[in-house]
Amino acid sequence: MLIVKVEFVGKQEPLIKQELMDFIAEQICANTSTLAKNIYVYIKEWEPENVRKKNAPVVLIDWTAMPDHTPEAKQKIMTAITDKLAAITGANKDEIVIIFTDIPLKNTSLGGVTRHDNPNS
Repeated sequence: MLIVKVEFVGKQEPLIKQELMDFIAEQICANTSTLAKNIYVYIKEWEPENVRKKNAPVVLIDWTAMPDHTPEAKQKIMTAITDKLAAITGANKDEIVIIFTDIPLKNTSLGGVTRHDNPNS
């Protein structure tokens, strides 16, 4: 199970958001054994008056600590998402933030069953 939250300042076009969500899922699938059905992507758009100083996108990726969620896989995913966000928004790559959170399998569940007890879910 994997949850990606993308936060923008201002509105984005619906087709661009859908393309971005699909792109993120594709990058995760290409660099890990995560099943596409287990990738949830959410986009939040902030009004500019509700954001302090920075206008570049922020991406938070919460995923379970699986063996193939390596630093190398994270780097490939971060680079691809950063490049895509810079192309979409025109934001400076140096200001785009991506944060991974590795969650122990015992701390996540799908359908009430922990990933520890059913790692193939």
